[in-house]
Amino acid sequence: MAEKRRWHEIDRLRGMAILMVLLYHSIIVYPVDLHTIRWCSLLHTFLWTVQMPLFFLVSGFCYSLQGGYRVYALKKCRRILVPHIVFSLLDILPRLIPNPLVHEQMDVREALVDFLLYGGSDWFLWTLFVIVMVFPALEKLLRGGRAGRFAGWLIPAVLFLAGPRLPDLFLMNMAGQYLWYFFLGYILRGLAETKKMPLPGRGVIAWTSPVFMLFFFAVFSAAAEKAWLPARLPELLCVLCSFIFFSRLASCCRGWIDRFLTACGKWSLQMYLLDAYALVFTRTLLVTVLGLRAPVWVIPGNFIPDTAMVLSVSRYILAKVKLLRMLSGIPETGAR
Repeated sequence: MAEKRRWHEIDRLRGMAILMVLLYHSIIVYPVDLHTIRWCSLLHTFLWTVQMPLFFLVSGFCYSLQGGYRVYALKKCRRILVPHIVFSLLDILPRLIPNPLVHEQMDVREALVDFLLYGGSDWFLWTLFVIVMVFPALEKLLRGGRAGRFAGWLIPAVLFLAGPRLPDLFLMNMAGQYLWYFFLGYILRGLAETKKMPLPGRGVIAWTSPVFMLFFFAVFSAAAEKAWLPARLPELLCVLCSFIFFSRLASCCRGWIDRFLTACGKWSLQMYLLDAYALVFTRTLLVTVLGLRAPVWVIPGNFIPDTAMVLSVSRYILAKVKLLRMLSGIPETGAR
């Protein structure tokens, strides 16, 4: 699908999604476990339910195959696979040596098995890489005859429902779950470009969507505790309501908020890669050094400086050095 226009609402929505990821990571379990506090646990679960589906939905919305599959595959290897390998290996190193800065320790064999067979610490990048590499085949089905289009819809739907029961080897379960959201983003892009269904505007649905989002989240949380199948539908509805609501918010942004969210969207991949390092610094300072344990201090104390650090390093350090650009997946042309 050739890119015909720039959707600035989607750029801001991606920025909102990475901020939700950073907030999610700020609700720490080490060196103090905030998940034992009910409202922190609920916020953590809600962010997990919404943030990554939004990321994959936005990625599907922005999907474009240009220059043939070989050119496309090389671009995705440089953009996604290289930073996945580099930052996963960097994450392994401090886990091999006992130290108070990391929660989980590993030996070399355990770390390599986790990285090679189960995606390592940057599971999101490996899952995204698998999806973008296979999606052109799905797109070919969708552009075929009636049988092909039927298969093109059926495959991601079945994998989505079967996701929790798929093996975690090579993160097939994650790829099965998030392929559906990538697929939905692709479909929404086609509908928006043909004006069959524009992005959410000022209508009643856009402004009432938070109510339905929270309702479906409550249903999802209850269903997830009992069985996997009933949880799929409320999760999907919660994500769709979140997309409607946050898309509407994104379309309202002006001034410095617009510039900030757009910058976060532009550097979202690099912010994700750097967040673990910023979080180790802030949580150590707040909890271990200063002795703060209350979530009202720890969560914003992690989130605000982490956001400032990873955005600044991405824009003013990684982007300025050619080797760092390559290792962190920043295109040489500056195109995002």
